[in-house]
Amino acid sequence: MIKKLSFSLYFICFFGFIVYAYGSQLKNTFENQLLSSIYSEYNNDYLIWEKLPKYNFSNDHTSTLLSNIIIGNYTFDNISKIESGFIHEIVLFLKNLSDDKCLNIPDKKQIYIFEEAILKSINFWMTFCNQHNGQKNLKSLNAIDSRFTNLKYINNIFYYHLQKDLKSLREINEEITSNVQTLSIFNSKELNVMDSIFNYHNINFPLSDFIQSSTTFNNLSIELDQNYIVKDYEDIIYLQLFQTSTYYFYAREYKKALALLSYLIEINPDNRDYYLYKKISFLAELNPSEEILKLIQNFNPTDINFNFFKNYLYISTSFELDTDMTDLVYFINNSDHQTDWINLELSFLVAMEMYFLNDNSGALDFINKCCENIIENSDDAIHLFKYGILLERNNEIKKAEEIIQKSIDISKSSYPYILNYLAYLWVENDRKLDLAESMLQKAVKDSNYSDGAILDSLGWLYYKKDNFDLAEKWIYDAYQLEPSEPEIIDHLSQIYYELGRYKESKFLDNKIILFHKDYFKYEEVLSRNENK
Repeated sequence: MIKKLSFSLYFICFFGFIVYAYGSQLKNTFENQLLSSIYSEYNNDYLIWEKLPKYNFSNDHTSTLLSNIIIGNYTFDNISKIESGFIHEIVLFLKNLSDDKCLNIPDKKQIYIFEEAILKSINFWMTFCNQHNGQKNLKSLNAIDSRFTNLKYINNIFYYHLQKDLKSLREINEEITSNVQTLSIFNSKELNVMDSIFNYHNINFPLSDFIQSSTTFNNLSIELDQNYIVKDYEDIIYLQLFQTSTYYFYAREYKKALALLSYLIEINPDNRDYYLYKKISFLAELNPSEEILKLIQNFNPTDINFNFFKNYLYISTSFELDTDMTDLVYFINNSDHQTDWINLELSFLVAMEMYFLNDNSGALDFINKCCENIIENSDDAIHLFKYGILLERNNEIKKAEEIIQKSIDISKSSYPYILNYLAYLWVENDRKLDLAESMLQKAVKDSNYSDGAILDSLGWLYYKKDNFDLAEKWIYDAYQLEPSEPEIIDHLSQIYYELGRYKESKFLDNKIILFHKDYFKYEEVLSRNENK
């Protein structure tokens, strides 16, 4: 089965709907300003909240402080009187650290696991800051939850670096580099920190193995993060708190995430661009708007490696606002791309959006005009696959097969969904069924039998081979995984009919007729059902 990607839907709460629906009727009164202020803060829309009058409608002083930190309008005069909470402890800790006070964060109960991990990490460095026995206190890092082993390693490495303990550095280097799985736990900033330390001490570290060329998001992230500055243990703490902001965000603690980033922007100017970009990206994810687009455009980092991520964020945010595709095509064509790969990546981002909007010819025309020569020399399997999809959807089947086969060859058949796409194309056209069977069996295995679209493709191949028992087995498994996918329902219905299970077949047809009127074979299903 060839399956389009789906968009995440943004739901508006009932209160938000009322404000939106009646906004044009509201007068500029105290009550309406108050409602707008409450609503904007409730939705973490701090670009709007910053412009509105502020009202003391909350007794939660920590929450109010965090909101003010986000917009850069705060003081710490009464911070010690604020209700306790872990984010309050972090803010207070950072304030003390900037005042050269080496004060621990008190142990807390009922906090997130990631908060507990950063607490133990901070307190280890406060022991070091107070010139206590850091070597002895290294054992305290072992209490960090195993899901945050990267923190233990980074803290140990930086401590050994400060102590010039080459023996321990070599031992920990051997431990990390001998296990690919261990290396995978580190983010790109941590990898760069380790690389810098090990190189400083003439200890080999295989970071170059991760950056063979600027052809993936990971590689571009590693290259960008090479310029993230870590000079002392305070920077190590900032680095870990940067990651903590991401944990907060995906724990839906949006205000905490934004406040932490905002405070880091103020106290760690060396890495300001990193914090600011992350803050903008969070705001864009929460409340995409024209104001956000302006904020992205006005982000002018000193490091040109940010440009790709900035442009990617601008384009993806524009999709949420239903920006005219011609405007985005103009944006792509007039942007200064650092590499051909970046040009292709951003161009395909726009082209595939056109494809999702069913403008297949427009998508292919755009790619051919901007990038046909680049594609011919591309060795990126994903870019070639996307181009193959656009060719196939524009009925350039022979060329599509050649391009997708090239993608498979370059990737050494390592992407199950690409194998599935080409194999299903052959199945639908009753061609190369034996080769398609081999490809689909590999795709099913490589996807751990958990991808409904691929299971459906294999089942449909057996249907084409008149092996209805095997067809029913695989497509029923696909149906179990994706019971609302109309193409799988359609296929299972046809198999049940061939097996003489007419009532079940008719039931599945009716499921499509009732709930999937946008299915591209709807009329075929309707006609078939009427004749059963």
